[in-house]
Amino acid sequence: MSDILSGKTVIVTGAASGIGRAIALGVAGHGAGAVIVSDIQAEPREGGRPTAELIRDLGVQSRFVRADVSKRADNDGLVGAAQEFGGVDVMVLNAGISLRADGFDVAEDDYRRLMSINLDGPLFGAQAAARQMKALGKAGSIVLMGSMGGLAGAGITVAYSTSKGGVTLMAKALADALGPDGIRVNAVAPGTIDTELLRSTPPIAAAAEGFRQRTPLRRLGQPSEVGDAVAFLGSDLSSYITGIALQVDGGLLSVI
Repeated sequence: MSDILSGKTVIVTGAASGIGRAIALGVAGHGAGAVIVSDIQAEPREGGRPTAELIRDLGVQSRFVRADVSKRADNDGLVGAAQEFGGVDVMVLNAGISLRADGFDVAEDDYRRLMSINLDGPLFGAQAAARQMKALGKAGSIVLMGSMGGLAGAGITVAYSTSKGGVTLMAKALADALGPDGIRVNAVAPGTIDTELLRSTPPIAAAAEGFRQRTPLRRLGQPSEVGDAVAFLGSDLSSYITGIALQVDGGLLSVI
C-alpha cells in the first residue's frame, strides 16, 4: 500500500476483531516493521485466522499479546513486549466496548466496566507507551480511538458517549503533557463503520441506516478506512499534528 510506517514498531490494542483488526492489517500494509496485536483473545469475532497470522503472511513480524487494558500491569507488559523489536514507535489504543442497554438509567456495573475499558485503558496504555518512548528517546505517536459519539451526544449511548468524550479530551491533554518530549497524541473519531460490533449493538444497528442516509457520502465507512487514518497519524506525514480528533465519518457530523 505504502511505506509511510517503514521500520516502525506498532502496537494495536483490541486488534483481534473489527476496527482494531483492520488497523493492525493496515499498518502492516503501510510498511510497519513489526506489529504487536493485543486483545483478550486471539480469535476474531468475525471468524477466520488470527490477525497476527495474517500479518505474518504479509512478510511483517507480528506477535499476539493477551492483555486486559483496564489493568495497568497488563499495559506495562504489553509495551514491554515491544522491546523485542526495538521499542514502540506507534501506540494505537483501540480497545473498547459498547453496551446493549446504554440509556440514562444505565446499570452501575455496566457503566463501571465500560469506563474501565474505554477510559482507563487508553490512559494506562498511553502512560506505558510514553514511559518507554521517553526512555528510548523516541519521538513516537500515540493514537487514541474516539468516536463520533464522543463529539455529539445521543440518548441511546449515554455511557459510551461519556467515555469517548473523555478520550477526545484525554488526547488533547496528553498532547500538551508529552509534546515537549516530541511525542504526539491524537484521537481518531470514526462515524458509522460497518463492523460486527455495530451489528451486535441493537440500538446502534437500528439507527445505522438512518445515519447512512444522512451521511454526505451516503454509505457506511469501512474498517480499513479507519486504519488508513491511524496509519497517517502514526507516520511522519503528520509530524506537526497533535491534540486533534480526526473525524472519519463521511461528513456526518458536518450536517447533523
